[in-house]
Amino acid sequence: MQFDDLKSELIHFERHKMTLNQMIILLNNMIIKSKTCVQWLKVWLNQKLNFKVHVQTKITTVIRTLHSLFRLMNSEWELNVKSEKQLYLTCITSISDYDVEIWWNNQKSYLVKFRKLQNAALRKILSAFRTSSIDAMQIKVEISSVKMQLNQKCKNYAIWIVELLKKHFIRKRTFILYSSQYFIELNLNLNASKYLNWNETKKNLSWKVKKCKDRLTQIYWILNKVQKTLNSIKEIEISHFKKSWDQEIEHLVRIQIEFAKSETCKMINSHYRELERIIKKTKNIVMYINTLQIRKKIAEIETETETTVIFTHELIKYSKATSDYDKIITTKAKLQAISDAIAICSEKALKNSEIWMYMNSQMTLQRLNTKSNINVKLFNDIQQNLINLRQNSCQICIQWILSCKSIIENEKVD
Repeated sequence: MQFDDLKSELIHFERHKMTLNQMIILLNNMIIKSKTCVQWLKVWLNQKLNFKVHVQTKITTVIRTLHSLFRLMNSEWELNVKSEKQLYLTCITSISDYDVEIWWNNQKSYLVKFRKLQNAALRKILSAFRTSSIDAMQIKVEISSVKMQLNQKCKNYAIWIVELLKKHFIRKRTFILYSSQYFIELNLNLNASKYLNWNETKKNLSWKVKKCKDRLTQIYWILNKVQKTLNSIKEIEISHFKKSWDQEIEHLVRIQIEFAKSETCKMINSHYRELERIIKKTKNIVMYINTLQIRKKIAEIETETETTVIFTHELIKYSKATSDYDKIITTKAKLQAISDAIAICSEKALKNSEIWMYMNSQMTLQRLNTKSNINVKLFNDIQQNLINLRQNSCQICIQWILSCKSIIENEKVD
């Protein structure tokens, strides 16, 4: 392993006003001197970890970006209020709100600085006077106050912690924080009575205990923002927060997503040869999850929504509309069509049979493969039916195909 010595940095975190001038010498006799602040993952860390340098840097960047937007808003063709608001939320708040979870703790000095920037942006967007009411402008543009935005970011981060995998290092550490074993496992000589727990507030404490520090860590403070939602550690395990990516389906089904390397006609002919090989076994099932219109001669009904058509050694005609609105095909409906198809196979499949499913929506298969943005109940239904099929020693493969409609309507299949 090789390291770039020129990129090495050294910093001492301390509470004293005196700065340490200690240095380290590497194996190649290169000297690394101590710095007062360093940048790590676009976050500026100073010696006292109060994030003053980070906040000031972000404010400077926001001011520079805001002036550029002001010049754009002064153009002859003029932007409307909706476009100016979108530019502000996209270009300004993405900079100012970057990693606010690590430093925001209701600091009034930081709040005043960000509030001045937002007020200037609101006056420019609405072309209002300096004496105009800030609350009225926020209601007009539909932008919440700075304090509300920062608190909402912290609340979202707290919910994100709960939704993490149990193996994630942040989720793992929060479990330790809930119990008194946190100090024992980390070998910290800290008096827990001097600090507030994550679910405690100063209102219910005596005046002597109120003199203690607010929270031991920033995670304590963030979790306290959703105290009413997370009243105990047991509530973290409720099904509402159990996400689909906390489960795995790789061992249950094989999903193939590949682009066609040949022309459509060659691909269809190749698929027919593969189809003849599969249907030779009477136990096998071939399913086409079509996202386009199916003709009457195949499904005996005509619909513009998701349709599942099954082929075995004998033609089984089946069609089911799963879209909520006519003539509108959504990704949710496509995922529901996959769930319906797997449910049908779970009922009809024999033991030791092979199940082949084809679908012309590559994005839907990608979402199923990565388990992202999928409804938890829908995913659980798919997983349970796949488990039932695997218990019957069935092999399942879901494959993307370019022209599903042409294959289903072709006379060769009939």
